[in-house]
Amino acid sequence: MDLKKMSTPNFEQPNPYSIVVRLACLASLLVGSSSVSRADPPPEHAGKPEHAGKNVTRIDLSHWKLTLPTDSSGNYGGHASEVSAQRLVAGFTDSHFYADPDGTIVFWCPVAGARTDGTKFPRCELREMLKPGDEDTNWTSTGTHILRARCRLTQLPSNPKVVIGQIHGYTGEARPLIKLQYFRDHIEALVKISPNSGKDRKLTFADVQVGEDIRYEIKVQDNMLFVTVNGETHSEDLQKNDPDWLRQTLYFKAGVYSQDNEGPLTEGAKAVFTELTVTHHE
Repeated sequence: MDLKKMSTPNFEQPNPYSIVVRLACLASLLVGSSSVSRADPPPEHAGKPEHAGKNVTRIDLSHWKLTLPTDSSGNYGGHASEVSAQRLVAGFTDSHFYADPDGTIVFWCPVAGARTDGTKFPRCELREMLKPGDEDTNWTSTGTHILRARCRLTQLPSNPKVVIGQIHGYTGEARPLIKLQYFRDHIEALVKISPNSGKDRKLTFADVQVGEDIRYEIKVQDNMLFVTVNGETHSEDLQKNDPDWLRQTLYFKAGVYSQDNEGPLTEGAKAVFTELTVTHHE
């Protein structure tokens, strides 16, 4: 497969040949009319009108699309809407996806948010797009594919389970190969044993408190899966688990995917991402 290259540095020593997808400043928010079900941005995050629609960030959003916890009319409930790579590059921002003054990106997902097909939970989450506008172009388990992120969770729903990173399958039943999530003061990875069943293997990492740094790396390299959280690494042999994984096409996801869907509009999951990088090598 002819993959579009998105090279990435490691945390300690940046690679001069990498394209670093780092988070910087986004501005302005879209303010809608007041309604109980409408996703109105809080006043403190309403950006300056003169920045609306401008690309004021150094993050390379050209290979991502964003799923919002609102529908196409900006309301909670119903079917989740998406923001294309083109709109992200143009400077899209709203109350669920915006920059703090220090340049970090905030993802906010109320539990009452809109949902995508096939799930009962809402999300505010980026989906990797190797070829913008074409979801059919993805990568396989051969070669080297790395997602690195640095984030912290600042708010949790009543059910304190939030997915912050994924590798998702695209072919077949399109199951997630891995979901990296926070749950009750620790990080755990749910690794799907087979793309044809719902059985997971749970990998547990050291405790992390709300507000503390989470540095993670999810890597697939020549049919092996490696997951590192704050320096602790676990691995899985995809071919040994199920050779069908080798026939899957895959893509990365990052953001907040709440595993709770009940509560007021003020309840939800919020995360601040300070770094987000992706690398692909043959």
